[in-house]
Amino acid sequence: MSTQSENRFQAIISHAKEYGFVFQSSEIYDGLSAVYDYGPYGSELKRNIRDYWWKSMTQLHENIVGI
Repeated sequence: MSTQSENRFQAIISHAKEYGFVFQSSEIYDGLSAVYDYGPYGSELKRNIRDYWWKSMTQLHENIVGI
């Protein structure tokens, strides 16, 4: 990865950690340093994306039924 890409990635991770979207697992459980857990906002964002995907794939099409 280029230095600019690495800096951008670090800025995104820093922002996400600061606002509670993700937390590094090692900060919470003394686990692996490359693993992240969802924070409260991250869990909500994940749920919203999942719900939007489900709605767009099943509920908005007459010929598709969700199982």
